[in-house]
Amino acid sequence: MKERASGARGPGTWAPLRHRVFMAIWLASIFSSIGSQLQQVGAAWLMTSLAPSPEMVALVTALSTLPILLFSLPAGALADILDRRLVLFGAQILMFCASAVLAALAFAGLVTPVLLLLLTFLVGSGQAIMAPAWQSTVGDLVPREEVPHAVGLNIMAFNIARTIGPAIGGVLVAAAGSRVNFALNAVSYLGLIAVLIAWRPPRRKTLAADSVLAAIHDGVTYALHSTPVRRVILRAMAFGFCSAIVVALMALVARDLLHEGAPVFGLLMGCMGLGAVSGAALLGRLRQVLSSEGLIRAAIVVTSASLALIGFSRLLPLTCLALFCVGGGMVLGLSTFNVAVQMNVPRWVSGRALALYQMFAFGGMSAGAWFWGRVGESVGIGSTYPICAAVLFTTLLLAWRFPVEEVASSALTAAPQERDESLPQAPSGVGVVVVIEYNVPPAEQERFLAAVAARQRIRMRDGARRVTLLQDAAEAGFWAERFQVRSWAEYLRQRERRTLEAKEYDDVLAECHRGEVPPVTRFYFERRIRSDQGPDSGEVIVSYPLG
Repeated sequence: MKERASGARGPGTWAPLRHRVFMAIWLASIFSSIGSQLQQVGAAWLMTSLAPSPEMVALVTALSTLPILLFSLPAGALADILDRRLVLFGAQILMFCASAVLAALAFAGLVTPVLLLLLTFLVGSGQAIMAPAWQSTVGDLVPREEVPHAVGLNIMAFNIARTIGPAIGGVLVAAAGSRVNFALNAVSYLGLIAVLIAWRPPRRKTLAADSVLAAIHDGVTYALHSTPVRRVILRAMAFGFCSAIVVALMALVARDLLHEGAPVFGLLMGCMGLGAVSGAALLGRLRQVLSSEGLIRAAIVVTSASLALIGFSRLLPLTCLALFCVGGGMVLGLSTFNVAVQMNVPRWVSGRALALYQMFAFGGMSAGAWFWGRVGESVGIGSTYPICAAVLFTTLLLAWRFPVEEVASSALTAAPQERDESLPQAPSGVGVVVVIEYNVPPAEQERFLAAVAARQRIRMRDGARRVTLLQDAAEAGFWAERFQVRSWAEYLRQRERRTLEAKEYDDVLAECHRGEVPPVTRFYFERRIRSDQGPDSGEVIVSYPLG
């Protein structure tokens, strides 16, 4: 059964700030985000003088988000299997070093378009590594019912920076050039680095995978078999593809449509940030009256109308108003997608699920920034925005086929662990086949088949392979559920991940079984033996039962 956010009055918008660690990181992230905005303004405006074509200017935004497409998933795996504080710390160090190098080169007058794009890419790489670790940490710092508000506050922090940063950045660029922006960005990371050094979180129990690649495989498998997560990823990618035009071509809106300079560019960015802060502040109230899907539809309508207005406007006040609305619409959409992912996955895979979401959403933004830059070169900036608005509006059609929903908490809450002293000890590094045998009378067969189908979907989502159901050829009442996992350690992890929803289906299957003993579970593992007889001699795999 779905849980609607509007079903009950929840905690207030500011409730997560009662938690000391969350508040400290939140405040430090505001200063860090302000620095990032200073760099973005500086880099975009510097590129207009180094290589002033729309495509090159748009590449600054594209290469700042491209690392999310490339590195988010490995970063999400690291966030789930390592100490998230260390992952956050490493990301901050990378961004500090890249920003410091860019500042030094700018003061020396040695920045070229290629160097600017390369160092922008490195800063974006640090952000790609940091984002899954920080966002998955939110669920450890605040209670589940406060997660939507914590996500909203994080987005508010970013948009507070986007309101203040571009305005300051535009003034600094006009007064002293982009190099000061780059230097201040490097300094802005020091506060968050200090907070992470001082923070000593309790040791988190991790269900470590066999390797990072195995952890990535587990995360992708979970997402592919989770309908709510797949829908969020698809919708977010479409939304990001269209909304990328705002930041990617903002400098050209100021220069070509309004015929203004860097200060107005900063003002436009600030107006969008102010709208986003307002949208984030309203998010808590809106979630009480609208479902996640309702918020996303509202965000698409507001954003598409505002994009069209930007393209048609040649008046600064009207463009500022449109950007204010764009900021509000974008924050409603992106924050709702983010919350939907976090509310639809359990803690053990949250980092990887968020990484997948970011990879596709910001991958869509990277593609969109490049695509709309090319369209701008062909038809002009003024025509590109209405075209983009029309494309975004048509994505409303996806709502009827792929609505965004939130699953019941029982699908995510871990079931109480049941000690099973009969579990055998198995060698490491070999595949394991699990067979569960049932004796089902005809009267219970329909109920049994429905329950086993649902349970098998959960098994595949959690990483089981070759999931099948077998019926005895001679005795129609005898059934065997069979599935395979890559190792015994992985099977034990899957047992620990069992949710209350999975337990409910297991209880139904046990109720359908008839016999003097409960359903029998048998384990088999692969043993390699060498055959030296015949021309086809070599290794063969034989399965033996455990225990």
